[in-house]
Parts: sequence; C-alpha cells; structure tokens
Amino acid sequence: MILTLSWLKNHLNTKANINEIIEKLTNIGLEVEGIKEGSGNLSEFKIAKILKTEKHPNADKLKLCDVTTGGSSVVKVVCGADNARDGLVTVYAPPGATIPKSKMKLKIAKIRGVESRGMLCSESELNLSEESAGIIELKNMSNKIGKSFFKGSTEKIIDLSITPNRPDCLGIRGIARDLAAAGVGKLLDLKTNKINQKKNQNIKISITKEKNQGCLAFGSCLITGIKNQESPKWLKDKINSLGLKPISAVVDITNYVMFDLNRPLHAYDADKIDKEIIVRNSKKGESFMALDDKKYTLQKDMCVIADKSGVLGLGGVIGGTRSGTEIETKNILLESAYFLPSSIRKTSKQLGIETDAKYRFERGIDPNSMIDGLKIATDLILMLKVEDVKLVKVTVF
Repeated sequence: MILTLSWLKNHLNTKANINEIIEKLTNIGLEVEGIKEGSGNLSEFKIAKILKTEKHPNADKLKLCDVTTGGSSVVKVVCGADNARDGLVTVYAPPGATIPKSKMKLKIAKIRGVESRGMLCSESELNLSEESAGIIELKNMSNKIGKSFFKGSTEKIIDLSITPNRPDCLGIRGIARDLAAAGVGKLLDLKTNKINQKKNQNIKISITKEKNQGCLAFGSCLITGIKNQESPKWLKDKINSLGLKPISAVVDITNYVMFDLNRPLHAYDADKIDKEIIVRNSKKGESFMALDDKKYTLQKDMCVIADKSGVLGLGGVIGGTRSGTEIETKNILLESAYFLPSSIRKTSKQLGIETDAKYRFERGIDPNSMIDGLKIATDLILMLKVEDVKLVKVTVF
C-alpha cells in the first residue's frame, strides 16, 4: 500500500511532516518498507524549445532537432513527430531518464547513423493521455524553458507493508484513522453530497438464492448522459502516484475511490447490459473475455455478474470486455458490492488472477462502505456534465 502526505491530508488534519508520519506508522505496527520519489524521477523531464529542425540525412521520416533547455547549451535530438518544428516548446527527456509508459531508460544512441541525446515526448509516452500522434505542444510557456515539466513530482511516496489482519489499512482513509487514533492529528469527516434523483433506477438487479452464493449485497447507481473524458490533472496525478496509467475519468475515479477508501467499485456501460444484472453462481464451462484481454473458462459455483446474454465478469475479481466502459460511453451503472473473502480467494486461485480488487475483497471489505463509495464516486462523476442520476439501490441476498 502506498500513500503520499498530500493525499493523507485529504483525510487527516495534521501538522506532522513526512518523517514524523513515518516514525508514527512504524510505532503503531504499519511497517514502512521504503520511501521513493513519485513515479520515478520525473524532475528530469524539462520544458524545452526546438531552435532548429532539419531533415535527417539518412531517413525521410525523421528530423534532426537542435533543442535547448536554457542557457547556451544545445543538444541534438532525432525525432519522428510530424509536428516537430522551429520554435516549438515541448518536453525533453535527457539520457538517463526513464519513460513512464515503456519504462525504457534513455541513453545516447545513434539513430540511422546520427547521434541522438534523449528524446522529445508525446502525451502517451508520459502517461498523460492516449495521444501519440505528435510531441507535446506547450503554448505560452517560453518563459519556463529549463524548468521541470512535472510540478510537485518530487513528492515522496511511502510504501507500506500491510499484514493480512489489517485490511482496513488498504485505503488512505484507514491509515489516516489509525494515525488520528495515535494522536498525530484529527480525522476529517467524510463528505458526501446528497444525490438529486429524478427517477428510480430501471435496471433490475437480483442476487440468486443458491448454495455457495459469494455475494451478500450489491449496491448500484445508474448515471446517464455523462461525457466521459480524460481525467483532470489532480486525478491523473493521484493515479500516476499509484504507479497506474490514467485511462479515462470513469475508470480513474473507480480506481481513486478503491485506494482512497479501500472500496473497490466497477463501472458497466449500461447500454451494453442485456435487460438486467443477475448475480449468480457460474455453470461449468461458461466463459468470458476479461478486461486483461484473456478468456477465462469457469468452474462450477464461481460468483459471476451476468445479464440475459451470459457472464459479464467475475464478482470482486475482474470485469469483462463486453460491458466495459469506453471514452464514448454515455450511460454507466456503478457497482459497489460485498463479496465473501472465501469465494474470492477460491475463484482467483483456480483461475490464477491477481487484481487490486481481488486483493482487497479476499482480505475483507467493510460492508458499510458500500453507499459511501457509490456517493463519492458519483460526486466525482458529476464533473462529467451528467444528465441524470438514478436511485442508489442496494440488493441484499
């Protein structure tokens, strides 16, 4: 489990510095495994200006760029981006920097016989978005040439080892609660807004009453008319600090709530659900394509989330591609459920699946966090110009 001081202060009113926090964590039995810079040493990525471009002598689609990060120093960088041009302000990664997306450590290299010292970066390479068609274009930033592109990237990340008997500390709020109890500060109230609803949710949810049912409660909220998009910078920064890649606002919000409250959620594209959600035991031989792009063939009595057409995903373990959200998704059904640890552990072991949600559910999730998780996620999704929010509904086995 990792956390930053700034994220911790979302839940804890404290004047303690990071060293005092680390000492107290150790004293209360939350072992600090290590401290590292956020997302690697991103301070190496500099705002730079292309002074001159010319055609690569040995490649039609490559350019040779004279790049400056300030002062009199100029480096030669080979670049294949169409938008590389004289005067462009962009992001430069020097030799020794590690590219966030590929984890490749740069070194001085000859490209088609010409030495290149580092690279000019696209948003995709820096895990900022999926945009990979060209290098980043920074407008009105000529006065910041030479400064680090990633502001606050030097914030330290605390890596904690959480023992199996402390699943409550697999979320930032749980850690803040422990620190508050130890006298480090005051736990802040969890703020959730009242959801204004126009109508009841029209997607039927049912949990089948059968032996070995792995789901005891299923909370859901239907949100229609959203405008899914890239996440705002504050959310991208949070996701990057976890070592994850931002995907879209909806997915990033569910991941944020999972790490913030220790409350795994799942978002379905409501338009891809065939009539209703049925939480039931699997039949031997059923299969589905999961979000990790693998096809899983199921054994009997695994807890599945299904609709009239078949399996949508494995409850508490992994969702499926058939009902997955995309940037074009307009209507979503948010899931916040309680799955039995024994069911999660058995299913994931049989299929060899490891996910952050599975890791938490198999250790035990607070059932009382179901509604809070839905409300906080819904509050965040309201940023997306939502048309309507329909009843937060809980179905209990």
